[in-house]
Amino acid sequence: MNSTPAKRSPSEAFAQLRQRFEHGLPERLARMAKLAKADVSKEPLTQLMAEAHKLAGACGTFGYASLGIQARQIEQLTLIIINKTDVDQQQAIPSLKRAVLEFGIAVDKALRNKYSELGIPDPIILQPNTIWLILDSKTIIDEFSQQLTAFGMQVELFNAFDECLQRLQNTAPTILLSAISLADGSLLFEQTLLLDQLVKKHARLLVLSAKDNFDLRIKAAQQRADAFFVAPLDIPSCISTITELLETHSGSFGRVFIVDDDTLLAEHYALVLQNVGIETAIVKNVRDIVNELMRFGPDLVLMDIYMPEISGAELAGLIRQYPSLKRIPIVYLSSEVNKSLQLRAMAHGADDFLTKPIDDSQLTQAIKVRLARSIQIKNLIEKDGLTGLIKHSSIKSAVDIELDRTRREQQPLSVVMVDIDLFKSVNDNYGHAIGDMVISALATLLRKRIRKTDRAGRYGGEEFLLVLPDCGAEEAKKITESILDAFRKLKFTAEDNTFSCTFSAGVVSTSNQPFTDAAKMIVAADDALYHAKETGRNRICVAEDD
Repeated sequence: MNSTPAKRSPSEAFAQLRQRFEHGLPERLARMAKLAKADVSKEPLTQLMAEAHKLAGACGTFGYASLGIQARQIEQLTLIIINKTDVDQQQAIPSLKRAVLEFGIAVDKALRNKYSELGIPDPIILQPNTIWLILDSKTIIDEFSQQLTAFGMQVELFNAFDECLQRLQNTAPTILLSAISLADGSLLFEQTLLLDQLVKKHARLLVLSAKDNFDLRIKAAQQRADAFFVAPLDIPSCISTITELLETHSGSFGRVFIVDDDTLLAEHYALVLQNVGIETAIVKNVRDIVNELMRFGPDLVLMDIYMPEISGAELAGLIRQYPSLKRIPIVYLSSEVNKSLQLRAMAHGADDFLTKPIDDSQLTQAIKVRLARSIQIKNLIEKDGLTGLIKHSSIKSAVDIELDRTRREQQPLSVVMVDIDLFKSVNDNYGHAIGDMVISALATLLRKRIRKTDRAGRYGGEEFLLVLPDCGAEEAKKITESILDAFRKLKFTAEDNTFSCTFSAGVVSTSNQPFTDAAKMIVAADDALYHAKETGRNRICVAEDD
């Protein structure tokens, strides 16, 4: 028996038609953009006018009246241009391209708003690990692109701001590095649509300027630029900045240690913060707070003031007695509204005060802002300026902390000492600037290739130290071999010369021999490194139990 399909109601039929229209809009928009970019002639202009005419009617029919008005304006502008002389047409085409781009922005906004209202994920996707470049210098572009690609980043190049804006209709980079001014005279800070789209799509902006002055830096700050570079571009510094931004984008927003005698409230705060990518830990016994702080390594402490046994002010004073904990910001979260009492409590070593009750969204926003600043200051204090890796003293402390944890948790710990081979000849032959580039390149590889739980530090000069918790000797050697293999493949350019480098490494692990002292473990790794150098370089030696 044949079944008859159920009849659709007029509203259902209209909804389906509207949906088909909306799904087809991006393709129609792309077609218009292509026609606007074509060589000036009657045929593409006529086709563009026809497409704008159809959209002017369709947009109004399907509930997008403002888009219909814009499409009608494009239609009328195209007709005016068709009737102009060839010379006048050439002068008028930029305004047509701009009108099509503005229409594309409006379409994007309208569809985004619709998806947002219906709870549908935004179809415009931020591409991870993607760097877009708008630069004039071919030399910089070639060398910079080669370095970025070698580190596993996706690079796209643009010759003009409008090209980049057009690409933004479909996707977005993680980071855009742009010159402030291009050879054709166009200026980045005049590209309002482009800059607005970067903000809306959460892309990070880095700028390169031929000049360095207060006004340009203020304009960069107004556009939320994450870094301001002055020509000639310092490639190692720029790559280090990009790597840090990518790590921040893909990882946690930071770590928060929660101290509150109300267990349910503490767990609620933890869940709220975890939901936005912030790692948390709750102190179970305030008498263990110092050990737990050192174990967790937070970027911020969120603490109640009034607790039964010990006050928050007293705990803050206790925390500040330990040099390694002095840097960690302490934020009070309390129902105390008396400003005098708040200030008095903060005098004991706290940095800020939030008042209970606090809305979940306000809490996350407040903590995110404070975390970002805390991490920035931490990086300035602990990290090496050239490589972005932690400094000598900090990486030595990391060995000590992880060795202590290893004894408690009965898990292996490996330490790797790395040294670039024949580095003096690099400096002698190509100069210290190229030498810095080699050091920065290896540092970037170390940061990208090790696990999230691992630590990498600049031990001195061209020497690095890796701390690999929960990692045996064989696994540590495999990790180091993969880094060495990638480093060998990097090509460096100095004037007309192209060269590559290698490194030697020494691996030591508690899985092979017992260690109770961090300093002895570092010495053993250094001895294994020396053996690798003595036996031919460009290799990794694992220290065995004597």
